[in-house]
Parts: sequence; structure tokens; C-alpha cells
Amino acid sequence: SPHSLRIAAILDDPMECSRGERLSITLAKNRINRAPERLGKAKGEVDIFELLRDSEYETAETMCQILPKGVVAVLGPSSSPASSSIISNICGEKEVPHFKVAPEEFIKFQFQRFTTLNLHPSNTDISVAVAGILNFFNCTTACLICAKAECLLNLEKLLRQFLISKDTLSVRMLDDTRDPTPLLKEIRDDKTATIIIHANASMSHTILLKAAELGMVSAYYTYIFTNLEFSLQRMDSLVDDRVNILGFSIFNQSHAFFQEFAQSLNQSWQENCDHVPFTGPALSSALLFDAVYAVVTAVQELNRSQEIGVK
Repeated sequence: SPHSLRIAAILDDPMECSRGERLSITLAKNRINRAPERLGKAKGEVDIFELLRDSEYETAETMCQILPKGVVAVLGPSSSPASSSIISNICGEKEVPHFKVAPEEFIKFQFQRFTTLNLHPSNTDISVAVAGILNFFNCTTACLICAKAECLLNLEKLLRQFLISKDTLSVRMLDDTRDPTPLLKEIRDDKTATIIIHANASMSHTILLKAAELGMVSAYYTYIFTNLEFSLQRMDSLVDDRVNILGFSIFNQSHAFFQEFAQSLNQSWQENCDHVPFTGPALSSALLFDAVYAVVTAVQELNRSQEIGVK
């Protein structure tokens, strides 16, 4: 319809204790449609499709439902790499933009379609940021704890930097038990003071708690987290506030709408997940909020350029 701007979102966010992705999309859509400058313009509509499992086959079927609707873009999902890959491929064939909000998949990235845009910072961005911190502190010896094997591919640029310098980086991989205790004891015995942790927010917190039990959160140590949800890390249980703990957050907390966004997600969390404390907005929900705005703005600019061309 000329009076609506239709976007599709494929989400793998659980209903209970959700990341707030549905709510963030609704907030963005409502805010855009209520804006005075949008008066008389096409109304933004977002069709949300639930993804129950990371399945290429089921996702392809969902895309067959979506594309005939005439959508201007497809958003998500945030934690289903196989599904995300097939969405990118189909969108590439049909020349429909696909907005990704998940960490990049190293293998898939080499074949990324020109119609795919990932709002999540790349692995190279993260490697450069970690290297910048190490340089700032003049750190020549560090240890990297990897929660998953692909960590070495994800942080390839960081590893290469150590290879061409005289600095030392040791790498330790979590085993199938997911217990970081043996690794941390080795690091403590080696007297390595700088520890880089490449894991999600939950596992990062587990590693930090174990480190506290082993007496490794003193002023001697510096921890660098590579996940971009540093604002979700719970530090209140740490015994020594002199330890250096560094991480990244790409939230713009000074943005005019951030507090309202965070409060809405908090209220939704209290209603659906009251047994777990709310630690802050998940990165995927914030990126999906941005994605809705990006699509509407891009279509608006495209319409304007076409009007200029006609005149």
C-alpha cells in the first residue's frame, strides 16, 4: 500500500525473560509514526515472525511468506546464525535489504551479500579496540580466555598484531565442562596480570566470579571483556573495587529516548521475568530499534532523491 511502509522482523527472542526485541521494535515504530514530520507520509508497519529454532529450512519457508507482502527490509534474527545466513542469501537474490544485529560469522562474512548490512560492530572493530586498550596501558604480556573455538578467528587481527611484535599473548580455551577454574589457576601461577575474556555476558560473569574466589580481583589484575554488553555485567559481588575491569558499550545513554527505552524494557522484564534482576537493555534490542529507524530514514531519502530526479 502507498500509505504503509512494511518491514519484516524475524526474531528468536524467547517470550519469558526476553531480550526485549519485540518491545523495542514496537517502541521505534510508534515513535516514528507519532513524529510530527511524518504527518501525511506512509505509516511504518513491522510484521514480526517468530523463529522457534535455528533452521535454514524453516527460515526459508518463513521468507516465502514474507517476500510476497512487498517488504522494504528484513530485520534479525539476533542469535541464529544458520537462519541469518539463509535470510541474507534470499534477500540478496531478491535485492531486499537485510539488517543483521548479531556478531558477524567469520565464515559467512566472506560471502556476504551487498544487500546485507550488519549494525553490530565487526570482529575487526573489536580487535582494534582491544589492541588500543593494551597499547594505552603499555601492556606487553596478556592472556586470552576463549569460550568458543571460533574466538581465534574472531580476534584474528588482534592475534596477528602480537605475532608481528615482541609482545606475548597466551591463549586458553574453556573445555566442555565450562569451568574456568583450571585456566584461571594457570594464569595466576604464570603471574599474567592482563586477562582478555572473549565470551558472552553470562559466561564473562561466571569467569569473573571464579576469579574472585581465587583471589584474582585485586589491583594487580586488569580484565578486558570483548563482548559489547559491558553495561549488563554485574560487578556488585566483587570484593575488591581496585581491580581494573574494562569493556565496551555502544549504547548512547545521553540520547533523548534512551531512558524511556530502558524504563519500558525494565517494566516489561518485571512483568515477564520477576525472578531475575533486570541489568539493562540487551544490545540486540537496541540495534533493532536503530534498524527500524535506519530503514524508514533510508526510504525517506530514496523518495526525496526520486522526487528531485522527476523535477
